[in-house]
Amino acid sequence: MDIQEIVSTLLPFLPQVLIIALAVLGVLSLSYGLYRKKGGKRRFSFTQFATGYLLIMWFGLVMMLTTISRGANFEGWVNFRLFSGYLSAWHQWSLGEFQLIIFNMLMFMPLGFLLPLLGMRTRRFTPVLLVSLFVTIGIELSQMLSRRGIFELDDIFHNTLGSVAGYLIMNAILNSVKLRKLAFKSAGLALCIPMAFVLLFASSLLIYQAKELGNLSIRPAIKQNMVGVEVNLDIKLPDEAETVSLYVNNRIYNLEFGKSMAALVQQGFNLQQKQGKRIDGMNRVWSFMDLGGNPYTFNYNLKDGGWQLYSESGEEVKISEEELAEQRGFYESWMLANDILPADAIFSIQNEDTLRWDIRQPVVAISKGEKKFADGVIMLIPSSSGQKAPRDLFYMMNENEYVRKVEVMSPAQAYVQVLRGNFSVYNDLQKGDLLRVKQYELAYTYDSKGYYQPVYRFIGTVNGEPWETLIPAISS
Repeated sequence: MDIQEIVSTLLPFLPQVLIIALAVLGVLSLSYGLYRKKGGKRRFSFTQFATGYLLIMWFGLVMMLTTISRGANFEGWVNFRLFSGYLSAWHQWSLGEFQLIIFNMLMFMPLGFLLPLLGMRTRRFTPVLLVSLFVTIGIELSQMLSRRGIFELDDIFHNTLGSVAGYLIMNAILNSVKLRKLAFKSAGLALCIPMAFVLLFASSLLIYQAKELGNLSIRPAIKQNMVGVEVNLDIKLPDEAETVSLYVNNRIYNLEFGKSMAALVQQGFNLQQKQGKRIDGMNRVWSFMDLGGNPYTFNYNLKDGGWQLYSESGEEVKISEEELAEQRGFYESWMLANDILPADAIFSIQNEDTLRWDIRQPVVAISKGEKKFADGVIMLIPSSSGQKAPRDLFYMMNENEYVRKVEVMSPAQAYVQVLRGNFSVYNDLQKGDLLRVKQYELAYTYDSKGYYQPVYRFIGTVNGEPWETLIPAISS
């Protein structure tokens, strides 16, 4: 979730939060007035009331963002693995994952920043720390119980750390105002947390750049707990493996390529850009509009270099065989002119309305080959006559350059990773589950630097339901 998506999520709720915060503040003001009339001696300043109002607003916005705006799609999941978010961000080398870590801290900074303004008790570190822990644990519990999120130790850590950072900044400000000069000790403490994360991310970047190969998103951030899980192997696995080919594709994890493809379809189909690029996980999304006002979305996937342009109008048009042949000629000429259609792609018509071009390479040929090859599919559904922009254009055609031969572990060695639970699966395995491994095969997947790496695919069942996973084949 990027900043634009966060803002777009919060904006519809902002008026409601403002009204609720004003109502709560009104009740508190009325209660305070009654308290004073009955002889109460404690006074509250305008600063304290304003701070209380801002805290109510902050809490409302946080609840809207973390709980209320979400669907009940989770089954009471918990994640007690501290720093698993860092491993996930590292394996995927995902800007979105890193942004989420930072945002979880920034989201709670207002709490620590404002609490010292409520009174002398909350000027001290310990009360701020305890309040921050209480609030973030409460939010995590509400997410879990309402099935609108996961109870994560990482979130509690980052939320609390963000609140502490906010407290240290306000403490430095208050101490500087009191001394009428910069309080160097307090200012230094306030810089500790931001500088620690700058060093952390800078170190990660240096380590990443020093590696030849990229990171694999198939590596799990959290291993499966295999205690009590029965694993049966129904096949014999070889103990040795031959060297296989390694390839690279410069379009993978290449945002400039995504931008160039977005510009290509915009110019080629006379589209107008409605707004800037937004981030959706590993996707980069552009919004366009044709000359008739019909909305289009362009989606580029960083992980595999694929992209898609599709209309959001929902229009379905019947096209005759003659029109389809004419459309084929137009789109083939356009793709060939822009060097995005390999000359040896095989053409076919699918479902009577879809133009399709395929190149399929068997894995055996890929693993033994030592030259550049293309592989993938292009599927295009034309619009009615007279419109250049297609209803749907799905592009997944990659050209891979040969790098060299690499040593890989044997299937038997890769299977050990399955026994250790070092693999990704959508639903975590539970005690009493039966995992049956029925077959394996060599496959390929892209890493975060665009290398086309060999992996092993293990296929079988979990409690009778289909299951498969990928295990990296190159030892690291």
